Amino acid sequence: MKKKIILSMMIVAMTICSNLFVKSLQAQTSGNLTFSVTTTSTGNYSPRHVIAIWIEKSDGTFVKTKLKKAATRVQWLNQWIAKSGSNVVDAVTGSTVNSHQTESITWNATDVNGSIVADGDYKLWIQMAWANSNGPTYSIDFTKNATAIHITPTDQTNYKGMVLDWTPNTVGITENDNQNTFTVTPNPASNQSSINYTIKELSDVTIGLYDVTGKLITVLFDDNQTAGNYSLSLSSKGKLNPGVYFVKMNSGKTQHTERVLILK
Repeated sequence: MKKKIILSMMIVAMTICSNLFVKSLQAQTSGNLTFSVTTTSTGNYSPRHVIAIWIEKSDGTFVKTKLKKAATRVQWLNQWIAKSGSNVVDAVTGSTVNSHQTESITWNATDVNGSIVADGDYKLWIQMAWANSNGPTYSIDFTKNATAIHITPTDQTNYKGMVLDWTPNTVGITENDNQNTFTVTPNPASNQSSINYTIKELSDVTIGLYDVTGKLITVLFDDNQTAGNYSLSLSSKGKLNPGVYFVKMNSGKTQHTERVLILK
């Protein structure tokens, strides 16, 4: 009887905390940003070059690297290094580029911890170099909120045909979405429970584990995934103490939140 009462109290607490948690998440718009640019350069070593693309807040705070292509000449990307500390979590990486081409990135509005960033003003930065120099760099201002944007900046000397699109997830948090599916079973759960989900198209997927206050405990997964069915162990990041948790998946276009009760 005592165990049943404790379990009932935990389920009630889970429901109350769920409402608070979901409310806090809805203040941060999920969505997907895409950007493409065609590079060009002249001079020594051109067209061979290194390049980085990253996201910052409007106040200069680093958010996430999305592209870094550089081998032994990565030090030429001095501004990117200063801002990011060479952090490449969830970034496309590669060796020095031998010819100019169109570079494309996607960003699902999360930081290096996998958390959706607050709505507001941001900058997308590009830095390229083809000799022992510091640049050139270029930045694009954009606003992340519930309004879609389409920006086509004026061509620059080294950056042509730029297109930036922000597409918000206006539906909000989705528990049962007809596009992507997401479940944690069994629930109530143990550390051996599985996170099962389906991706309908190529997506930038982030799955995080949160406590009842909405604080991120750990990032369970953060990478691009093609269409398909996937499974992830809840115990992949270590044993959890009994209590109420939330597992959140953001795939850019949709966001799912699952309440999980961990038992002894």
